[in-house]
Amino acid sequence: MEYLWAFLEKLTSFKRPYYISDEIDTRHQTTGIHPLVTGYRIIVTVLVASFGMIKSALLYGQEPMEATTVECVFGVGIVTG
Repeated sequence: MEYLWAFLEKLTSFKRPYYISDEIDTRHQTTGIHPLVTGYRIIVTVLVASFGMIKSALLYGQEPMEATTVECVFGVGIVTG
């Protein structure tokens, strides 16, 4: 990595940034201040499980075209929306 930074400094006169990590209080990193379960995580988990079960049932019932449609609707419509 040092060679890359030396090359960039010679080529573009861009200097390597230096970070100081000793200022971070590690006690907060281990305990965390975020909740383990949020409403958003519950909704995403339920949606993924529901669409997965629907797709599995369609595939088990020999309906591969409908299963692919469910996958496309979920993958394109819901995830990107």
